[in-house]
Amino acid sequence: MRNVASRLRQHRAMRRMNSRPREVTVWYRGIPYLLNLVICRRALVARQVEGTLDSMESLAKAVGISRSTASRFFSGKPTSLAVTLKILQALHLTFDDVAQPVNEQDERLRVVGPDDGNLARNGAQPATDPRKPGDLDTAAVERRQA
Repeated sequence: MRNVASRLRQHRAMRRMNSRPREVTVWYRGIPYLLNLVICRRALVARQVEGTLDSMESLAKAVGISRSTASRFFSGKPTSLAVTLKILQALHLTFDDVAQPVNEQDERLRVVGPDDGNLARNGAQPATDPRKPGDLDTAAVERRQA
């Protein structure tokens, strides 16, 4: 019985690990980009190994954002361009290191609303955060597993 429970826990843990997207499509200033989260996660580990950062919380503190916002970035959820650039700077990465412009006809591009997934598909406009007009231009995220 213990062996079965142990395998079930391991299976759930593996499923959780596989739920992390490797790449996401994000929109900044109305332009879609494919953001490579694997490079970002590896850079976070590299900063932890070198001792610059020791946790997600220390990254958030260094950048001046909340821990939950930092976690949202690494899980592929929408963040503003300003937050993305601050995180990349703390990770010693540039935007060009992790983001590629996406051709809008690319099959990988599907638009999903940041809050409820009801944003119009094909030709949807980037969302704006009413609290900070024009700052949050991330309309969509498509998680890609590979």
